Amino acid sequence: MNELEFDRVIALAREHEDRIAWFGALLQKESRTLVEIVGDSAIEWYLTSADYVSQDIDVVGRRDRVTPVLRRWGFRQVEGRSQRVYWFKRALGLVDIVGEGDRSGLRPRRIQTPYGPVLVSAVEPLIARRLIRSHREKSPELYRQAVRLATRSTLDWQYLEAMAEFEGVHSLLKRLKKSVEGRPRSTRD
Repeated sequence: MNELEFDRVIALAREHEDRIAWFGALLQKESRTLVEIVGDSAIEWYLTSADYVSQDIDVVGRRDRVTPVLRRWGFRQVEGRSQRVYWFKRALGLVDIVGEGDRSGLRPRRIQTPYGPVLVSAVEPLIARRLIRSHREKSPELYRQAVRLATRSTLDWQYLEAMAEFEGVHSLLKRLKKSVEGRPRSTRD
């Protein structure tokens, strides 16, 4: 797929979260390696852009396979703080290749797009990070996002308990658990 074809496809996405998923699926297909959408980009996919918009697209994938595809699609390298390299294209914004593998130990969710499958981070690490940041930044909004994420699927509470204990946010997790008990699950397909 060349740059013009890529631009045409991405322009068809009505919602930003669809652009993220389609981008991930196309990148996975073209780079012939697994690509996982992680971090705030995954949060945006789960919550939708009506609730949350990420400032970049965080991907896990083999850099040696992914970067030639980004170049072919017209992304250009830009240097951020601390000489961190991002990839930029106006239609999508910044892309951050955060590593070659997800370290959470949890299976990502496989979603189907019109352009093939893509992996999206398991929801538990996203919840844990939201709780940690909520505690550190004293942010009720980050806590509310964690609650909304917790209603998206059945959770691995053992993972969340271990992370909360390790990070010192056990009381927030306990509060979150009470908040989501009895709430109907709302999965995003």
